[in-house]
Amino acid sequence: MQDFKDRLKMLRKEKKLTQVKLGEMLNYGYTAIANYESGRNQPAIADLKKIASIFDVSLDYLLGVNDLRYPYLTTVDDSLEFNQFQHYYKQLSKSSREELLMYMQWLLDRDEKRKSSVESSPTLRVAQTSKEYKND
Repeated sequence: MQDFKDRLKMLRKEKKLTQVKLGEMLNYGYTAIANYESGRNQPAIADLKKIASIFDVSLDYLLGVNDLRYPYLTTVDDSLEFNQFQHYYKQLSKSSREELLMYMQWLLDRDEKRKSSVESSPTLRVAQTSKEYKND
């Protein structure tokens, strides 16, 4: 499991935040974030709560106590697809799991970009091939 300093850096990069931006969100300078990420300083409990809230993770996850980002989710997904996903996920190596999580974040970012540009982009018609769509 990762230490707080490593988790903080990883989460910050996942959200594409700079040390400066995260510092602004917490109402202090980027040097505080740099010191947290290097392990020179540790945040106060109130700041840990804010950091966990910004990244939408549990304090246990943020502090490296466990690897459960969202231990309090109440909705249970017992669909076939999710069970299949869990089955495959458990078989992956640690590095492959990290790569998969980055890919999933990329997919979410891509979907968000598509939603925001749906009015300005041409629409793919049902009978249209992707090659024809690109030539529109």
